[in-house]
Amino acid sequence: MKKLNIKLFAILFVAASLLVSCASKPKAAPKATLTRTDSRLFWRIDGTDASGNPSTVYIQGTFHLGDERIFPLSEEVINAFQNADRWAGEMSTQAYIDLASMGNVLNAPNPDGKLVTDYLTEDEIAFLTSVYGDALPMLATLEPWQMSNGLSVLSYVNTGLNAQYGLDNSFVATLSQMGKEWDGMDELQVQLDVLMYGNYDEQVEMLKDNILMLTDEKLSKLNDEITVGLYEAYVANDADKMLELLNTEVDFEGRNEKLYDAYNKLVFETRNKDWAVDIANYLEEGGTTFIFVGSGHCLGDVSIFEFLKKNGTIK
Repeated sequence: MKKLNIKLFAILFVAASLLVSCASKPKAAPKATLTRTDSRLFWRIDGTDASGNPSTVYIQGTFHLGDERIFPLSEEVINAFQNADRWAGEMSTQAYIDLASMGNVLNAPNPDGKLVTDYLTEDEIAFLTSVYGDALPMLATLEPWQMSNGLSVLSYVNTGLNAQYGLDNSFVATLSQMGKEWDGMDELQVQLDVLMYGNYDEQVEMLKDNILMLTDEKLSKLNDEITVGLYEAYVANDADKMLELLNTEVDFEGRNEKLYDAYNKLVFETRNKDWAVDIANYLEEGGTTFIFVGSGHCLGDVSIFEFLKKNGTIK
C-alpha cells in the first residue's frame, strides 16, 4: 500500500477546513440605515439585532438652554420617546444620584491650601467680587473649575435663554415622573473629567479666559451672538448653520490653543467615538432605544454618525 503524502494531506485538510468554515460562516448583518427625520435635530437608525430582527435607535439632538419655543415637541418625537424600550442621556439615572451625593468631595478645599485669588489680577478679583460677593473668599479655597462653572451660568443670562427649558432636563424630568430609569452614554467619571478639566494651573488659565469673555465688551458681545445664533438655528432646525457657528473661533491674545484643542477633543471626539460603540450595541440588543444628547455631538467631522460609519454600523 502506498504511503500517504503527509504534506499533501495537511494541505488538503487545511483547504477542506477553510471550505467548511466559509460555507458555515453566517453572513454579516447588513449595515443599518441612518435617516434624518423632519423633526428638529432628530435622527432614526434602522438596523437589525443579533437575531436578525428589526432594531431601531432614535437620537434626539438637544440644546442645553432654551425658551418656550422648544415645545411642544413633534408627534414623531413624542411617540418615539413614549414607546421606547429603553432610554439614554449623557448621564444615567444612577449617575445623577451619585453626583448629588458627591457634594462634600466636589466642594472640598484645595488639598495644598491654594487660593484661586492668588493667581488673579486685581481687576479679575474685582469682577469676581461683583459676581460672588461675600462668598468669594470661600470659593477661592476650592478648585478653579468651581468659579468657571458659576461664570458659565452668567455667560448666558443676557441671552434670555434658560437651562430650565433645556430639552435634556425635560426628558429627565418626564422619565422620573414615569418612574423609568435611563442609561448614560457616559460613565460619571467622564462627565467629571469634562467638568473639572485640567490641572490647577490650566483651570486657572481657563477661569481667566472666562472672565475676559465676560468683561471684554467685544468678546462678550460675540459670545452672546454665537449662543443666541446657535439656539435660533436649533429652533429653525438648521443643522448647517449650527455647525458653522460651532466652528466659529473666538480668538484673543494669549489664548492657549493647545489647551482648548485637547479639551474639545475630550468633549466631542473621544466621547462620540465611545458613544458610537454604545449605539451599535443597542442595535444588536434589539427593540427601540431613545437617546437624547447635545446636538453638537451629531454634527461635523467627528460626530457620532461619522464614527458609526467608520465602525461599519451604518451605511
